[in-house]
Amino acid sequence: MKIVRFVPRFADADEVLKKYCRKSFKAPCSLELVYLPFLLFKYKIELTSLFGRKKTEKGLFLVDLLQAIPVNIKKNTKFKFRNPDLQNEFVELLDSFPTESKKNVILVETEDVEQKQVLPIVLQEQVAIKTGKTLLMYDIMKLAGSLRYRRLDVIPLPETKTLYYPYWLIYFRDRKGKMQFDVLDGVSGQKEGGQIIKSVKLGLIEKQKISQNLHLAKGAGVN
Repeated sequence: MKIVRFVPRFADADEVLKKYCRKSFKAPCSLELVYLPFLLFKYKIELTSLFGRKKTEKGLFLVDLLQAIPVNIKKNTKFKFRNPDLQNEFVELLDSFPTESKKNVILVETEDVEQKQVLPIVLQEQVAIKTGKTLLMYDIMKLAGSLRYRRLDVIPLPETKTLYYPYWLIYFRDRKGKMQFDVLDGVSGQKEGGQIIKSVKLGLIEKQKISQNLHLAKGAGVN
């Protein structure tokens, strides 16, 4: 299956296991690399101060397509593409972002991966954007200070792109012998928690449902 993905910095299974075991007393049983779908979109912020002064800014936002978990992208982030043709697809999205940056470089590429590694999309694009926009506005108000502005509008712009983010699932047995898993960010190598784990679990459940439905459909065809 061909996807547009964030390039995993930690792509070697042995390296991931060593990193995990150095920081955990758990004995891993197995591991796998999966890809969580995100929607990348551009937005415009319109701020009106208490004195009527207006300010407009643009930014990029990621929202996952299973729960609409938002991830804001820093202004000094540079996207670097391994496939020359792929860069042209992102021109309109990235026109306000830097072309040079020594920090916060994100590698993106088109790659063929096994379909079993790709978690399914659950949310429609507009639903994910609407939820992400609401959460983004809340975060901006906290950072900017809600008393400084009498009006704050977040306006999603039409350019969007679906991207897949790599996560390592490290399986282990708990004290009761039940299989559990930890989630490691495939780019940063950091252990994930909270909402990302929920999104991965939801993706695995949806993937299992799709597999079961396909199996039933094939069985019906035989009869």
